[in-house]
Amino acid sequence: MPAKKLRRLQILRFYPGDSFLHRLDPRTKLLALVVVSIVAFLFSALAILVLVVLFEVLLAVTSGLTKKFLAALTLVSPLFVLVIILDSFFSKASSGPVWFSATIGFLHPEVTQAGMVLALAMGFRLLAICGISILFLMTTSQDDFIRSLRGMRIPPTISFSLGYALRSTNTLTEDTSQIMDAQRSRGLELDGGNIIKNRNKFTALFIPATVSLLKRSKNTADAMQARGFRQSMPCSRYNPHAFGRPDLIMGLLLAALVIASLLINSFSLS
Repeated sequence: MPAKKLRRLQILRFYPGDSFLHRLDPRTKLLALVVVSIVAFLFSALAILVLVVLFEVLLAVTSGLTKKFLAALTLVSPLFVLVIILDSFFSKASSGPVWFSATIGFLHPEVTQAGMVLALAMGFRLLAICGISILFLMTTSQDDFIRSLRGMRIPPTISFSLGYALRSTNTLTEDTSQIMDAQRSRGLELDGGNIIKNRNKFTALFIPATVSLLKRSKNTADAMQARGFRQSMPCSRYNPHAFGRPDLIMGLLLAALVIASLLINSFSLS
């Protein structure tokens, strides 16, 4: 249902706090995002990918975001189930006992023990990549992210665009929620039925949301021009970021995760 899904999407926003993840430099969290994603893509062993997901759950627990983190992961649960089903029936790994085999036209679905293990691994790979991205969104404010990008000497246009894109996610969700409430007050029912039945009703939602987005973009462009954006160089920063002890700890944790993944992979190959 649209309203319920919209409320669930509101989970993907920044939550202020003073936890271990919140105190990290945004550049360190960006490094963690890259390292965890690379580990998830490089290795296909189920034990490694489960370890990565548990590592993310541990980070969520230390940040006080366990319930919100798990609730956000449910957003990708349909895709998680779909990946497991497809990889189970059409897997590249076909060793071990065969539990199901059939021929449907030119398709030959087959479920084997090795295929099920690989399917679970692909599902946990999806959770690992989505999980670290969710933690990044929940613990990184847009202002801190922009300042960290400027500290990396990234051009102001790119850093502003990335920061504005993150901020626009929350803004667009709030605008859509207000538009839905306004349409309900006019007697338009959006909660009942499925997407096909509500396809005509969604016009009353998408058109105002598009107009609101265009107006907000114009106001932002006018504000940037009034403030002389990109007219003077270099840009000044009042609160430059500096690496601290939490960043060192996170670096050690990432190194331990990579080493553990390499050891598990070499042990599984031997």
